[in-house]
Amino acid sequence: MGALPIPELKRLLEKLYHTYHRLEYRSHDPVEIVWRYTSPSDQEIAGLWAALFAWGRREIAIRKTSMLLESLSSSPTYALQNRASLQIEWRHRTWLPQDVQLLWDRLRQIYKREGSLANFFWKRRQNWEEAIAEFQSYIGSPPLNRHIGNLRRGSASKRILLWLRWMIRRDHIDPGPWEGFSPRLLYVPVDVHVSKWAQSLGLISTKSPTWRTVLHLTEVFRQISPEDPLKYDFAIVTAHSFRCPPV
Repeated sequence: MGALPIPELKRLLEKLYHTYHRLEYRSHDPVEIVWRYTSPSDQEIAGLWAALFAWGRREIAIRKTSMLLESLSSSPTYALQNRASLQIEWRHRTWLPQDVQLLWDRLRQIYKREGSLANFFWKRRQNWEEAIAEFQSYIGSPPLNRHIGNLRRGSASKRILLWLRWMIRRDHIDPGPWEGFSPRLLYVPVDVHVSKWAQSLGLISTKSPTWRTVLHLTEVFRQISPEDPLKYDFAIVTAHSFRCPPV
């Protein structure tokens, strides 16, 4: 099967966008957790945990992220900067309690050095792919690599890319608390839903997403929406999550 021509693909994506890129679906998505906070610094920390926990059943991912954040004060930033520990006794998928504490400690180190996660990426925005790789390298370690990915080793790095979408895009779905960043920087977070959708349209042939898959699909979306290549991401995932295949 050949790939769907770009004009036809754009018509399909616009239909999906107007059907599913709607506020009524946001409450069923982990991005809703980010909207619970108003401070950009709280949103970036809460959003990172929500994105890293975002696999498997959505309702479970949302519940577990909420449990994690509720163990802190009302401000994740305050808890981080005041050296609060993040002690939990439960696990989420492959996340172990010691993994959670280790990442919390790594985030505290970044805040001490950079001031915020936004600052980390702002200083490195001229080479976005390398910025992501450096972030993964900085917070990565053998226990954490399986959670955050490693694009230098070919990982699709879906959860980090999803988090960056939430931080940079700004509309009624994505809160976009980071000022000054262009959505043009973003890469497509290729999860199982996006992968199956892209395969069904002949856009990709591999069943296991890699960083090359991410680059290829991102280029396709940039042809359709150069200023906002992730415009359709939420709609694609939502259509599949609600068992309403777009084709």
